[in-house]
Amino acid sequence: MRMKIGRRAFLASSGAFVALRARGAEKPLWTAGIVTDTHVKRTRESCDRVRMACDLFARKGVDLVINCGDIADLYYPEAYPILKEITDSAFPVKPPKKIWVYANHDWCGRKDEPWEKVFADVKRLLGGTHGFYDLIDMKGFPLLVFPQFLDFARAEKMIRDVCADPRYDGKPIILFDHVPPYNTTDNSMRWGDENRLALYSKFPRLVVVCGHAHSSLRSEQNIWQGAFSVVGMGCLAGWAGRAVGRPPEGAPSFGAVVLEAFSDRLVFRRFNVRTGREYRAHAPWTIPFPFDPATAPYRRDRAVKNEPKPRFPPDAKLELEAETPFSALKLKFPAAGGDGGTYIYRVDVWAQKGKAARIDLFGQFHLDVSERNSIVVRQLESAYFEPGERYRLRVTPCNCFGGEGRPIEADFTAPPKSEDGWDVVFESSDPMKECPYFLGKEGGKRLEAKDGWYQMDNRNFRLEFPEECWRGTGEFRFTVDMETEQGNGRTWTILLRNPKPSRNANARIFTPSGVSGNSRYVITFRKTVAKFRYCLLVREGDKGRIRFNHVKIERRA
Repeated sequence: MRMKIGRRAFLASSGAFVALRARGAEKPLWTAGIVTDTHVKRTRESCDRVRMACDLFARKGVDLVINCGDIADLYYPEAYPILKEITDSAFPVKPPKKIWVYANHDWCGRKDEPWEKVFADVKRLLGGTHGFYDLIDMKGFPLLVFPQFLDFARAEKMIRDVCADPRYDGKPIILFDHVPPYNTTDNSMRWGDENRLALYSKFPRLVVVCGHAHSSLRSEQNIWQGAFSVVGMGCLAGWAGRAVGRPPEGAPSFGAVVLEAFSDRLVFRRFNVRTGREYRAHAPWTIPFPFDPATAPYRRDRAVKNEPKPRFPPDAKLELEAETPFSALKLKFPAAGGDGGTYIYRVDVWAQKGKAARIDLFGQFHLDVSERNSIVVRQLESAYFEPGERYRLRVTPCNCFGGEGRPIEADFTAPPKSEDGWDVVFESSDPMKECPYFLGKEGGKRLEAKDGWYQMDNRNFRLEFPEECWRGTGEFRFTVDMETEQGNGRTWTILLRNPKPSRNANARIFTPSGVSGNSRYVITFRKTVAKFRYCLLVREGDKGRIRFNHVKIERRA
């Protein structure tokens, strides 16, 4: 069947096609290669990913190379010259201009000295040519550079001066910073800065390019537009995602960005420096200007709506298998697919009496599609389950914004208690009465519950246990059933901490926002210092309330 097309429609479509081809063939005015959080050590081998990134940038012919901070893992005077030599050697003919953002890890190791003095040494060792604060003109585009330890009055004056400069009328102001503005890009609710958000929100022309949050460049949360624009550069050393119910999971990271500047837009292309492949090459992050908040393509409500939800195969089944003796429950299921992959598999555990736990398991969204496994196999510790009780487990694939695909479910009856080597050293079915709750990391006021709940805010709180339950060394397992209620999207984190000296037994475990219902948290760790006495520290949230329903501490020598 032949379809007739009117002459006007044909000319219009032909014109659009020609315009699209012309735009695709348009060369950028300048390009920049950007990495962040390289965290190199003292050796040349630790710079391998930086070398891969610089080789990629050289192939792309970039005009700038930018590192958004935490250049070395600590202040290592041996590391910076190696890094400089590796960067320079990738561009033997036409070396690009280099921009360095100076951040906290480049000061660590010399914290007893002023950061300005330490950063001056870092700058010298890197052969830096610009100031900690600086304005750099890049072919008519204003580039601002700020250090992590920001003088906000000075920063605001610099931004206002650029806004008033007629040379930059109609141009975006590209700001290279280390710390993200609070609650903009991925992990910035934990690692972001509310003062930066307040300052930068005054200037719609800002495009803030930052790091610090150690997220993956493959997360679509890493571009944000509200009162201004933010692009998170991920972390070249390794990403560590924020999940509910267990410590953050991480993996090696190979993400870098090539920024292309055009007369009417900025294009951020994301690459795997190990393979050289571009991620979502068909849809690079593109920020048009002049900026209009009403039509901004990465406004959060638009981004959430447009991000596809991951999907299990139609015949997907959840398989559950208990180890013998029962130390863990193995979960096995087909990986959920989709353009962006699966950010998190949310595992909800339901007992006959109600909600028992929520545990978030990261998917393989951070890998190239060809590197992802077709089958997911994970384990939950036996401590999540009571002997002989029947449970239903539901696994829901979620995208980076929490958009849910169709879940899969299966039932499971926990085996009777078996000899697994764990001895109970303390247990309480009424910890609100038997375990005192205090304000602060140590000392502080003892708090009283109100209507069965402790009232909370963003300060530090701790639940204490009898000293004798922590005697000796060996492997310990701590289990707590608790409920949390919290708004504003904020969440608390929990960890076991010895107050003096301050030592954590585990990484931060995140609680869910909103009303959690009863949920179980399990922390297993090896105690090597006999005198340590741990409390449960609850911190970094907002106003809300919390209730502890059950606590158990076990030891295995």
